[in-house]
Amino acid sequence: MMSKVLKEKSKRKKGLVVVTDSASDVPKEYVKKLNISIVPLYILYNGNEYRDGIDISSEQIYSLQKEKKAIFTSSSPSPYDFIKVYKMLLEKYNTIISIHLSSKLSAVIKSANIAKDLLKAGKRILIFDSLSATVGTGFMSIVAAKAIAEKYSLEKIKSILKFIRKNIRLYGTIDTLKYLRRSGRVTGVASVVTSALKIKPILGINDGIVGMWGIAITRWGSLIEITKRAIKNFRNEKWVVVAIIHSLALDESKKVMEKIQASLNCVDSIITECTPVVGAHTGPGLVGIIISKVNRDIAELFI
Repeated sequence: MMSKVLKEKSKRKKGLVVVTDSASDVPKEYVKKLNISIVPLYILYNGNEYRDGIDISSEQIYSLQKEKKAIFTSSSPSPYDFIKVYKMLLEKYNTIISIHLSSKLSAVIKSANIAKDLLKAGKRILIFDSLSATVGTGFMSIVAAKAIAEKYSLEKIKSILKFIRKNIRLYGTIDTLKYLRRSGRVTGVASVVTSALKIKPILGINDGIVGMWGIAITRWGSLIEITKRAIKNFRNEKWVVVAIIHSLALDESKKVMEKIQASLNCVDSIITECTPVVGAHTGPGLVGIIISKVNRDIAELFI
């Protein structure tokens, strides 16, 4: 009798749902519209712990960095944080697609896997390592959620996610590397060199790791450089999706986006301010271009 009840409950459940972490920088309007669940990272400061995007704002972080030279660190959600979200969703959905920040930058994936094992969820939770960051992870989450709305199969969604992971690129610049150095995301040597020479770093992510790909003499020069790289590397693609992520740099981001949209066939474009946990590591002045070519299956989700 009990087995029959469980089978009936399973039949009444919906199909697939997406979970990601707050470092994916999925804009709030997409979170609500596409039914994406967000598990927040934690920001640590002065002995206190804050949930990213909930207990502390980007403005508070930048103000403390400027006025008190505050140093922030971050930590991943705990397995228990994931268990709470997973349990709630498994009561309503058959399968969770959990897409997260690069495992080479954070322990988020590790916590998600521990939660999955503790719940004995088996194939009901697919954990996907984006090997990317910020809206690189966010685009994968958005595409997966759009694919779910269009009734794509789990296998097709997995194929799409792997396609984006292989083809997505991130080009960024910030005013200083000192915050990233403190967080251990780049080498101390790179930070010292850029600070001493007052030059602007060109950053990227390769195989899930942040690296310095070049330098520019001025702020404007660094923005031109990342824009040129993005256009050059994607000008021959039929379709692309592009996002500009920034910290207190909206006007500059708009100018960069205008140049990209004039040069490439963008089926979707987003400008969004980074979540507090990203800003805590970069400081104000981040401008990042996240861009990927897309195939027909993906392009149709945005048309």
